[in-house]
Amino acid sequence: MQRNIVYQLPKVELHCHLDGSVPLETLKKLAEKQPFNMALLDQVVAPTKCSNLVDYLKSFDIIHQLMQTYEQLEESAYATIKAAALENVRYMELRFAPLLHTEAGLSVSEVIAAVSEGIRRAMEQHNIIVNLLVCGMRQHSNEDNLVMLSEVMNTKEDLMVGFDMAGPEPDLANDHIEPLTAFAQEKGLQVTLHAGECGCVHNVVQAIHLGAKRIGHGIAIRKDEAAQTLCLEKGTVIEMCPTSNIQTNAVDDWADYPLLDFLKKGISCCINTDNRTVSDTTLTREYLLLAEQFGISYSTMKLLNLNGLAGAFTSLEVKAQLSKLIEDAYEPYI
Repeated sequence: MQRNIVYQLPKVELHCHLDGSVPLETLKKLAEKQPFNMALLDQVVAPTKCSNLVDYLKSFDIIHQLMQTYEQLEESAYATIKAAALENVRYMELRFAPLLHTEAGLSVSEVIAAVSEGIRRAMEQHNIIVNLLVCGMRQHSNEDNLVMLSEVMNTKEDLMVGFDMAGPEPDLANDHIEPLTAFAQEKGLQVTLHAGECGCVHNVVQAIHLGAKRIGHGIAIRKDEAAQTLCLEKGTVIEMCPTSNIQTNAVDDWADYPLLDFLKKGISCCINTDNRTVSDTTLTREYLLLAEQFGISYSTMKLLNLNGLAGAFTSLEVKAQLSKLIEDAYEPYI
């Protein structure tokens, strides 16, 4: 596979965190506008091998200092979508946790408005379709997350299509979040949940029982045939994030990465960046790494993108339109 071809082929991304994907140059511009220790920006990109997920998440403590005003959020969303569009990501779902951006006094509705404005500005200028997923955080109480979710739904923001739970998984499983997933589904949001990023296979099973159509990461099922069978039966889409998964020690190294095994078994999975800046990656880079490590072809790349599109929280019309685009674009290389 050649970089210039992978770069220009249309792609789909379902698992991308706004706060972890704001381009570094944008963070620098935002930092220059306020009192800020610029040396901290050197810690925004996580080490290529962290001790664990909690270690990886330390980068976000710095980034969040630069995402607390309307202007900062609007510019962050705009720049993130622009960067994705420039590598021909044609459909993207961007996720973020509003409660992490209220430290300077913004309300949840103002946070939603700022991010939505940035996305719309990017979509007007670039050939990309974007939808939003709202994240509850495991370290926040169900009560706080429910209030946040209610405020989100009161905005009636058309871009908001899904709900997710993120944050440190080992200490806080999915067992306790049923009030949140039930409320989200009652309000018309589709559900994808972070699960199985830290070896917690029971979290994947619980997430599916809670109504999750997709699983963020899901790597823990690689050693559990019952969980794999459940995913097959339910048609669950696994949102795989290779570079991030190796960084956080979800797997030790590429030799343990289960992509080919999942594909062989018919498990529906797609490829994502997770955090473009914190993991110093792009979707193009992820596919090139998969070609280097596993020898995947353009045919497999097409399948992974069609899997993502099939699991996308968007209309049948958009799916049909982009499916034809992908089929036509990949045909010369297959």
